[in-house]
Amino acid sequence: MTRTTPLSHPRPSSHFISYVWAAIVALAVVCSPRSARAIDVMTRPNAGIQHLHRTTPAPAEFHALVIDLNVPGVAIRCTPLRERWKATSTFARGANLAAAINGGFWGGLQGAQGLAAGSGQVWSSDDADFGFFAYTREGNAMISRPSDVVEAQRRGITDGVSGRPLIVDRGRISDELHQFENRNTREPRTAVGVSEDGKKVILVTVDGRRATSHGGTLYEMAELLIELGAYRGLNLDGGGSTTMYVASEGGVVNRPSRGWEREVVNHIGVVAPAVAAVAATTASDGGPAATTDGALAVAPVREVRETPQAVVQAALRNRSHATDVEAGEGTGLRGWIRARVGNALFIDRLGLGRHREIVVPILYLAALLTLVGTAWLVVRRVRRKRAAGVNKAESKSEAAAN
Repeated sequence: MTRTTPLSHPRPSSHFISYVWAAIVALAVVCSPRSARAIDVMTRPNAGIQHLHRTTPAPAEFHALVIDLNVPGVAIRCTPLRERWKATSTFARGANLAAAINGGFWGGLQGAQGLAAGSGQVWSSDDADFGFFAYTREGNAMISRPSDVVEAQRRGITDGVSGRPLIVDRGRISDELHQFENRNTREPRTAVGVSEDGKKVILVTVDGRRATSHGGTLYEMAELLIELGAYRGLNLDGGGSTTMYVASEGGVVNRPSRGWEREVVNHIGVVAPAVAAVAATTASDGGPAATTDGALAVAPVREVRETPQAVVQAALRNRSHATDVEAGEGTGLRGWIRARVGNALFIDRLGLGRHREIVVPILYLAALLTLVGTAWLVVRRVRRKRAAGVNKAESKSEAAAN
């Protein structure tokens, strides 16, 4: 009987094993989650406007516009009644604005809540539930706390949007913020701040509900406003509405949480002259060169720097106790639904514009009637079944008696 010996397999060389281990390590490095970079990018898209794009390890992406109203040609323009219910970029392009953000809150019947004004027309009045940001005939900005009810005409208000709560007061985090229910939830947010002299406006957004930016808390929004010079600050409409538009930087610079721009009831826009993109030159007197219209020609500025360590450390601390709405927590059933099915909501995709003030109430009424009708049918069927059961029982008892 012939004895067969098993075939021997050559042992892999040490070089081959090294290559395999190197590939495994490289794959692990590539696939492992990376901590968010902490970087500040500062640009100057227009004269009188600075744009800060900040990332923190929360992770979160903030955008902030610092507007200097002392610069000639810089002004604030909010939404007139005829231009309500537009996407932020649509409103900005139609009004030839340098920048814009979404504005205030609205109610179930699609009307603006609190004060709303634009181009000198006040089309919604202030109340005790909402504060407001406003721009006056004198070219000053202001923020009114929710508890103060102000008559717009007497204050010379030409443009404004509502919001709540007041998150910065006298250069500090406001007492009102500490009492607000959702102050520590991470969501997409929009806020506005004003300096003490009313000549600086700060517009801030933070992206949320996505892997690279979980959103920001109201405390983080307040701290950024204070860092940038706000004496008072107000929270505006957020969530799927949060949008920032900068014309010279390509349009919408943030990423709306629903994946598309939402039509909103009003907006805050910025009018500002373009920055002359010229090479650095020296005038005869040693100063900047002048353009043909006499304005100073300033080269575009883009500065990249590390986010301040104090901000990074605060973001890491806040990450441990703030609640991520991305996880469906923090705002009850409404937040859970909004985090999971918000992208499926169809009403914002219809482009209804001002027609939504008619269409949405009709849809609400139809839904209510459907709910009531369904409940009535269910009750009717239950009663019929019970009546049939009673009749059957009575028939049986009569038959047994006979």
